[in-house]
Amino acid sequence: MNESVNQPSILSRKTGRRAVLGAGLALGALAFAPAVGLPGGAARAAGTRRFLSGMPLFVDTAADLPSHPNSFIESWYVNAAFESAGKVVGLEWHQGVTPLGSTTEFLAMNGTDGVWRPSVAAEPTSPTVGASTTECRVSSKFGTFSGDRTRFQLTLTSGRNAVDVVLTPQREELYNGTTGLMRFVGSDSYEYAFPNMRAKGTLTIENEVFAVDAPATWFDRQWGTAEAASPDVLAKKAELVNQSHWTWLGLSFGEGDRSAISFWDVMEPTLRWTALTYLRPDGVQMNVGAEVRYDRIWTSPDTGQRYPSVAHILAPAIDLDIVLTSMLDRPEFVYPAGQGHSGCQALCQVTGRQGAIKIDKRAIFEMIGGIDI
Repeated sequence: MNESVNQPSILSRKTGRRAVLGAGLALGALAFAPAVGLPGGAARAAGTRRFLSGMPLFVDTAADLPSHPNSFIESWYVNAAFESAGKVVGLEWHQGVTPLGSTTEFLAMNGTDGVWRPSVAAEPTSPTVGASTTECRVSSKFGTFSGDRTRFQLTLTSGRNAVDVVLTPQREELYNGTTGLMRFVGSDSYEYAFPNMRAKGTLTIENEVFAVDAPATWFDRQWGTAEAASPDVLAKKAELVNQSHWTWLGLSFGEGDRSAISFWDVMEPTLRWTALTYLRPDGVQMNVGAEVRYDRIWTSPDTGQRYPSVAHILAPAIDLDIVLTSMLDRPEFVYPAGQGHSGCQALCQVTGRQGAIKIDKRAIFEMIGGIDI
């Protein structure tokens, strides 16, 4: 029988062995504009030197879409939460590739009717499973994600559930850590997002077909590299990630969904950090400390992992105050023991504000490995 609701709230300011309390990332609350080339820059210097105006990035949002050699973990991720046919529905797809193999989640959800349909696959990499190093093409037994910086196609099928959508990135890009580089589970991690892709197509849940016309679909790309590391070292680093705990939220909002946050609460064995990267509508990005309180905590009978049904996120530096409330009852996806990292992807109602901007929309809140605080 599940342990259930109304346990005491847990705050990120809790003292103890994992207390980097409301801490920002290494760059603190500094704000940076993305680097852009100066007009006529190539003519200003001899040779091949380029000139940039702004902070140089560690990521290239087009060239880094394919798989990287010497990565101990790679991740491609899409989520969408929207209304269709009078119902609130959502989808999530994530495929991770490590030296241990490929793991994929395809999750279809209907918050109005309380329908949760998780599908997971742990597969060895092969010519038909994994990620290409020459183009953006990521495949599993469920289907394929492919495309480039201007257009993607996501086509997946699992039993009575399917998705077939075209995804169109907009101008906005979010670079985690403001430069695309941050600490994640003890290693350097590269990450960026297209926070407000337009999605059009169909989502099928239990053979019920929903038209997809979602203006704020999130794409996330993340990887960690270990130059000159042996296969054993790469595998150990990947396994460390699979034993860790975190919650994450990618949320776009405001006019044209041009503002966005990427929020992390990462619970490593000896360090906990809670922060977010904020994308302003003018393109400036900043790291700020964050606080989170988890409520209505339940325990999974399948994994023993603990998850909240409500999360309250605060970031005083940008006047952000939002509450996420799950629309689904215990939306956990479970891998067989030792084959993947189980967790929750909860379709949520999000209410609150950022400054003068009112936020009242749906989003998907990621909770991997449960909360460990």
